[in-house]
Amino acid sequence: MQITAEELAERVAAIKPVLAEHSRACIEARRVVMPSFKAMVDAGLFRIPQPARVGGYELSLRTLGDTVAAVSEACPASGWVLMVMAAHHFCLGTFPPAAQDDVFGDGRDGLVAGTLSWQGQAAPVNGGYQVNGRWQFCSGVDNSNWVMLGCANVSGAPFVHVVVPTNELIIDDTWNVLGLEGTGSKDVVAQNLFVPAHRATDSRAMFRGDSPHTLNHATHLYRVSAESMLSMSVATAVIGSARFALEQFIERTKERRVILTGARKAEYVPTQIRLAEAAAEIHSAGLLINDGLDLMGAVAAAGHGTTDMGYRARVKWQAAYAVELCRRAVSRLYAGSGAHAVYNANPIQLAFRNIQVGAQHASLDFESAGELYGRMRLGLLAR
Repeated sequence: MQITAEELAERVAAIKPVLAEHSRACIEARRVVMPSFKAMVDAGLFRIPQPARVGGYELSLRTLGDTVAAVSEACPASGWVLMVMAAHHFCLGTFPPAAQDDVFGDGRDGLVAGTLSWQGQAAPVNGGYQVNGRWQFCSGVDNSNWVMLGCANVSGAPFVHVVVPTNELIIDDTWNVLGLEGTGSKDVVAQNLFVPAHRATDSRAMFRGDSPHTLNHATHLYRVSAESMLSMSVATAVIGSARFALEQFIERTKERRVILTGARKAEYVPTQIRLAEAAAEIHSAGLLINDGLDLMGAVAAAGHGTTDMGYRARVKWQAAYAVELCRRAVSRLYAGSGAHAVYNANPIQLAFRNIQVGAQHASLDFESAGELYGRMRLGLLAR
């Protein structure tokens, strides 16, 4: 039976109380704790972008985005790890079928952590590659079975991405950070690690969306640029935290009173305006995100034109701008939340920190995304 977006939404609603209950535990453990992770696995959330040929649902990026945002509202760490692993499950659709069989075969969930930036090196050897290096920001590695790594090719050949068993890597706990502590985004190290050729894919083709392996699937989902998918996926995790912060601000403002006069903060006009502006920014961010997700859906439905830089520049810019709107909105809400917002236990302070860290993601660099979009619109970028 085909799983629908509506059924997945019901599953998310069912596990949200579990995720919210253990959200603080994730922060303290500096990783997603097992009750939360197991709830997401059992709900099938990691299978949303997984190829159908190996037991996945192969559903739309809009369905994935809605799911990540909803999970992030309950537990930002869980939403972030879901987003990252799901992105790698999507990327495996561009790998040779043998790699997909290794990771997902026999009904396995796979659970692929990793980092898509080219931080290590891969040297061609007989039958595959010898991989060395250190990769930062490996979100969810403690919960993973596999890790996807971007590698520069020391021979000068095209860059490659490889997928390797987690137990073949060294995990270095470097994750002491401002926010998103619960994602466990630690470093991983590879030392003279052999990776067979079938567990590698051409990085440029994956990011463009024209890997020849994308033609082996029931849909054209994997013809979408992986770079575009990643940028917009990060934005869906950030907006979940922003929506959470907005609801927390509303509920807490209803109860707050001025200490000296006892007047209700909710009746203070500047507070009302602050709320209205933040709500409009978050709503606008959601519209930009949904538009980008739908645009990628149209590309997947068409199954052609996947190397068009026009849609890639637009998606990347809309993702970056949506996250910037969320950052501005939550910064405004935090500033209007009073002295008690400085405490670590305050949920608005937590959302403020998480969004500051999420907005630093390399795929969302505001200036470079804006430049790319501007050049495209001005006819200075090849479409």
